Amino acid sequence: MDLTKLNLFNKYIFRQLLGPFILIMLSMTGIAWLIQSLRFIELIIIKGLPVNIFINLTILIIPKLLATIIPFIAFLSTLITYARLNTESELISMKSAGMNNFKILLPSIIFGITLGVFTIFIENCASPYAYNKFKNLQHNIRNNYISTLFQEKVFSSPIKGLTVFIKERDEIGTFQGILIHDERDLNKTISIIAEKGKIVTTKNGARFALINGNRQEISKNKNISILYFDEYTLNISNYNKETSSRFKDVSERNFYELFNPKENINALYKKEFKAEAHKRIMTPIIVIMMVLIGAATSIIGKFNRKASLKKLFYSISSALIIQIYIIASPQLMIKSPQLIPALYIFIFIILLSIFFLISDKAQNIKEKILYKIGRS
Repeated sequence: MDLTKLNLFNKYIFRQLLGPFILIMLSMTGIAWLIQSLRFIELIIIKGLPVNIFINLTILIIPKLLATIIPFIAFLSTLITYARLNTESELISMKSAGMNNFKILLPSIIFGITLGVFTIFIENCASPYAYNKFKNLQHNIRNNYISTLFQEKVFSSPIKGLTVFIKERDEIGTFQGILIHDERDLNKTISIIAEKGKIVTTKNGARFALINGNRQEISKNKNISILYFDEYTLNISNYNKETSSRFKDVSERNFYELFNPKENINALYKKEFKAEAHKRIMTPIIVIMMVLIGAATSIIGKFNRKASLKKLFYSISSALIIQIYIIASPQLMIKSPQLIPALYIFIFIILLSIFFLISDKAQNIKEKILYKIGRS
């Protein structure tokens, strides 16, 4: 086969791979998006958050989801494409035309490398940027929509040490039947009961404006004081202080920040950052591996239904194990950093094994073994 025909063949197979990949990616992303949306739907229905903020929250989480599912999508799209080529006897035609396994799989290798580069972009640029915006928006909601955090007939703790119970809430954000338990000050405990109230925002932070109630304070040495009031304001501005200088999560950081954080972090965070960095190095390699597993399923062995079902079972099982491996590897690296080199070795052993299995030499060895078994 000359170079021109080979290039045409590569383009043809690459296009065949791209279609299922895009379709599966859109489908799985849509399903994942719907599942994630359920986490935030109560912000609109119950807490009255604007719809545009809800949409922003759910869209910003998509790149992080993509970074997790791309390897398995790559496997499925390649498996489907080469299975179709096998069903339509195109693979048999290719082999009859003198093409070896490597030439048949070359488009999938190019496809895998392309997806690997795409994964690097998602994991190190798009996902950290979008997830940082997502976390900032969450904190913005808590700072500017604090009243949305309180639900009727539910004990809410929007601030560490502060518990609030609301009996009723009207459409303009006024609360009825308020119970507050405040343990933010270690030297005293404050309990407040009020007929009604609402959250007001001032230049100094958020305040809880309460009407008609009483305030009971118990000091550290058990002294009790009670205050009855017509109007009382509870300062909850220290909640804003907690979120104003927010520590960036590992998923919000690009590759450089994982190895060179600006903050002084403890040993556990260093392990977590290092584990995430190594995961991002491994993932593009694993994407190529998943593509090869999907393609090799239809290339290796006999072309019959019984053998195909057996190969399909093994390939899907392998892909699921590798997908679990991707998700679990950061925790494994955090707990046992000394295993990091072994994890890389494991990946490269699998890659080399796949390349060996699709090689003509492996096929010749298999034929010799079967021949010797047959003679004996």
